[in-house]
Amino acid sequence: MLMQSDPVLLASLALPFVASVIAGIIGKRFSRVAMIITSISFIPLFIYSSYLLVLGKAYLIPLGALPRPIGMVYLISDGLSNAFGLAIALVGIALEIASYPYMKHRFHVLELTEQFDVYYLLFTLCAASMELMIYSYNLLLMYIALEVSLITPVILIYYYGYDTQGMTRRWIALLYFVYGMLASTLFLIGAVMVGLENGTMDLYTIKSISVIAWALMFIGLLIKLPSFGPHVWIPWVHGSHPTPVAALISGLVGLMAYVLARIYLVSPYFINMFRLPILVYAIVGGIIISLGVIRHSYHYKWLLAYSTAANSTYLLIGLALGPYGILGLTMHYISHLFGKTILFMTAASIIVYYEEFDMKKMGGLQTYMPSVGAAAVLGWMALSGILTLSMLAEFYLFLGLINVILPSYPLWVFIGLASGLAIIFVLTGYYGFWALKQVFYGQSRGNYHKVSVDPKLVIPLYVLGLAAIILLFPPASTYLVHSVLMSISMIMR
Repeated sequence: MLMQSDPVLLASLALPFVASVIAGIIGKRFSRVAMIITSISFIPLFIYSSYLLVLGKAYLIPLGALPRPIGMVYLISDGLSNAFGLAIALVGIALEIASYPYMKHRFHVLELTEQFDVYYLLFTLCAASMELMIYSYNLLLMYIALEVSLITPVILIYYYGYDTQGMTRRWIALLYFVYGMLASTLFLIGAVMVGLENGTMDLYTIKSISVIAWALMFIGLLIKLPSFGPHVWIPWVHGSHPTPVAALISGLVGLMAYVLARIYLVSPYFINMFRLPILVYAIVGGIIISLGVIRHSYHYKWLLAYSTAANSTYLLIGLALGPYGILGLTMHYISHLFGKTILFMTAASIIVYYEEFDMKKMGGLQTYMPSVGAAAVLGWMALSGILTLSMLAEFYLFLGLINVILPSYPLWVFIGLASGLAIIFVLTGYYGFWALKQVFYGQSRGNYHKVSVDPKLVIPLYVLGLAAIILLFPPASTYLVHSVLMSISMIMR
């Protein structure tokens, strides 16, 4: 792969980190300025990733060498990193803005003086570390970004989160920290083993990964994804996070599939060896979690959290389906992140104006906050594959299933897997629009009044919803497909 310097990428990655520090200094006295600075800091990354996707370029950016077993530290700019980088940058811009009215309300409820200095410092650090993780091409650098993106939301839950289901936000922050550290430790042990086996943690130079090292990294990242079983932590955490943080973390958990895809492209044999068990586990788990989503109608954010766990199974399925599967994984990640951010921020609007969480007490909110209800429609469209990028993601997941499973397994295996995947698609659409009806349509089950929603809470949501639609159609989808597939083929040569 071509190597070259890229000061634009380096500056674009550094800017959100710098903005977080500035916000931490001035945020207490100049909270609006902090909001503007942090939101603007992600614009260069958005422009950079969009431009590179159009160009279809792929290259490594060397940062320097460290002693064995760390090796050379690279960043990578290719279709895969730029697709994920674009999604996080746009969501970062949207959430930095939408956080402002929400957190003003949250500080008031907690009877705290406004602490935008702490909030914007931690929130922006989390989003910036996610971008660093995406562009890293060394396992140690990925691990460092993984740790920063764990610690910052843990602190935000601890100080500004919600007590829920009889548990305090501090207990839930500890729960998140324990699960996150377990996952990170397993990943680190596997990464160190890779470094010792190859004399480097540089993904460009690594020649082979042992089964044990692969398994440790795989299991660790499945805990954070989260896959079926370990997913039990996610409703507690998403239900208790300050809501913009919950939206951002729905993107963080999906990045575990991105890291696994990066490792797969370097050493695919582990996934190829266990492809069928992984697919069966992902599809069965996806169906079970999807069937359980509706059980959480007593808490809107818990329902959205379970939906994140259900949608994470799409990413695991894509990981096991070759190049087309990884393309489907990428598209679904983007569309899901846009949609889930929209939906969490509709929950944020309901909290700001009515301080309500229980879906059984909602209903008919379209009458009282129509702009938020319309945004929710866009959010569920993005998750369900209705005129949004996830529709194309479903196509490529099925194409990957045909390409990988039909030549190697009996027809009945393909039919079973395809049927299971189709069931997950149908269930996602069903519980999505069922939830939409429960919250925004039908008879009101609470005492509500019509409100004028702060534009900062809703305009960013329409931007994300429109982006999910635009990316479905050429030329945007053409550039995305070409750039991602070209990058995959270059690495897997």
